[in-house]
Amino acid sequence: MGKITQPTFENRCIISCGMLHPEMIHLVETGFMKPRRILFTPPGLHALPDRLEEYLLKRLGQVRKSCPDHEIIVVYGKKCYVSTDEPLKRVDSILQANGSGIVRVEGDYGYDMLAGVEGRQRISAGREDKTLWFTPGWLKSWKTVYQNYFGWDDADANANFPGFYDKIIILDGLDLADEYMTQHAHEILELFDWTGLEVEFQNITLERLKGLLLDALYAAIEDPARNDSGLNIPEQ
Repeated sequence: MGKITQPTFENRCIISCGMLHPEMIHLVETGFMKPRRILFTPPGLHALPDRLEEYLLKRLGQVRKSCPDHEIIVVYGKKCYVSTDEPLKRVDSILQANGSGIVRVEGDYGYDMLAGVEGRQRISAGREDKTLWFTPGWLKSWKTVYQNYFGWDDADANANFPGFYDKIIILDGLDLADEYMTQHAHEILELFDWTGLEVEFQNITLERLKGLLLDALYAAIEDPARNDSGLNIPEQ
């Protein structure tokens, strides 16, 4: 019998939302995966759906120089694209219309790939819907999203945060809490002052993200023909 080899990311190209850049680069640097190529879209483009689609297609064109469609993994939540002009359009339909055999990592949003609903319910003591969930990428990019992309000012922040949310919880899989509290405390205070919400770091592992990436890798190998639509969409 021939030797059974374990699948690896070495012959895969990955396109990821920039909000998960810290976690994805950490997984590369620590040896969990060594993809043939990994590219990121700018963080926060869910606020600008037309630009999200533009950058996603741009990155697809770039990685196709290194990988065919069936070797491309997209790390984007299925609900990250929402447009009032095209209410039925989603990340999956964009990929389906522009490729064949591309695999999307399962998850509704980027933070959902770090902690699932049950995990978030546990972390928030049953207040998952009243928690504003951040990742380290969000902590770096919140001003770009809210102030630049959405165009919110202090009045908008006051109208949209207090009363709707109890607190901000940062899902920290990179042990950044001590660094921020000692070296970047002013950034946390600025976020608190602008949102009016307490900011809390929650230590997590990256095991869920690793598992979802492996699921996407195995999905591409086990079902190379994909489904009838040409896009392998993980079951929810």
